[in-house]
Amino acid sequence: MRITQSMLARVGLDSLNAQRNRLARTQEMAATGLRINRPSDDPVDYRTVLYLKDSLDQSGRFLRSIELSRTRVRTTENALDNAALAVARAKDKGLAARSTTNQSSEARDAFKIEIEGIFDEILSAANARAPGGGYLFSGMSPDVAAFQSTGTFGPGTTPTVVFTGEASVLEVEIDEGVYIDVTRSGVSAFQGANDVFATLGDLWTAIDQENYTALDGIITDLDAARDNLSLERAELGSAEAKADSFENRLQLQEQELAAQISFLEDADAFEVYSNLTKQEAALQASLQVTSRLLTPTLLDYV
Repeated sequence: MRITQSMLARVGLDSLNAQRNRLARTQEMAATGLRINRPSDDPVDYRTVLYLKDSLDQSGRFLRSIELSRTRVRTTENALDNAALAVARAKDKGLAARSTTNQSSEARDAFKIEIEGIFDEILSAANARAPGGGYLFSGMSPDVAAFQSTGTFGPGTTPTVVFTGEASVLEVEIDEGVYIDVTRSGVSAFQGANDVFATLGDLWTAIDQENYTALDGIITDLDAARDNLSLERAELGSAEAKADSFENRLQLQEQELAAQISFLEDADAFEVYSNLTKQEAALQASLQVTSRLLTPTLLDYV
């Protein structure tokens, strides 16, 4: 087979194009720091990296959910704590009112005023709002106040409090198929085992009517209301502990996924820059050789 000048030129140009392509890919790796910049670079690893990145994004989403849920949980816990402390103070007033040394008209009026303040304080806690603005104890209807109060304290009458929210809790997904409660049902917390508002009304009435024999039962009811509020808070504490456990696991998982992605996707800087130098030198040499192959014409043989 006779080797013609056009064949030499074609072979030389093909070799130059191949070297330019290799150099361009190496330059891209040096610029991006990545071994895989497109599917054609490594189809198998490219698909694996996409899967790992999707898992990493999902882990990040769950971690953000945990962080956001923690704020709502702690706000709800604070509201339940305030209510429980207020109930404890109401019990103290009942015990004090039962004492024979505090049964003057002035003492009874002072107790009643304090109980009215405690009533308003607990109602405010029951209608507390989350940092985002929704009512904590209204369940799936956060735009509606959890409780509505009608009436006032007076001889033979006390306020009536009605639950107007939804008897449910808000849940947050902290992992695939794993949820925690970030609020409590208002009706369960404040009117479940014992209606704290009705009990405070009974306490006010018993003091107003000097019915001190009824105070023992009312104090027992106040204990039950406080215990119920503490139980609701404990449920939230359990949910927060679960969130903390999953947060630690997700953080470790996030680190592992990032390491795997880096192992598959990142380029070896030393190898890349070493290859870059070699390929640039090889391309310059090829350019010189090819230019000599293309230089001869018929005049060179005359």
